[in-house]
Amino acid sequence: MKKSNVIEKISESKINKTLNDEKLSKSTKMKNLFELGMEVREIANLMQVRYNFVYNVVSNYARINDIETSSVERNSRKNEIIELFNQGKTNVEISKELKVNYNYVFKVLKEHKLDEENKVKSAK
Repeated sequence: MKKSNVIEKISESKINKTLNDEKLSKSTKMKNLFELGMEVREIANLMQVRYNFVYNVVSNYARINDIETSSVERNSRKNEIIELFNQGKTNVEISKELKVNYNYVFKVLKEHKLDEENKVKSAK
């Protein structure tokens, strides 16, 4: 999650000033860094805290103050599995490449009604 309408580039000095201020609590530091335009993941990595801690603080802050946020959409594991299957890879190859359990690959493909039998039938 990140703040919408962030125009200025974040300067290192502003970040360091916020992080090194001993008077501020962790939550306040998170809110300030979010206000500067940093994403939740960046704040969590920088402050060496869990993502969900930062997410909860920031989402509550945004909700209370009516701040618009946007989510960054990432390619999900399920989409990656389907994409690799459509490229012709087998369930075993997909599970090895993505380092996921074979049964999970099978389940995802079954949910999307894709399986190796259909691939073999369509090839004939």
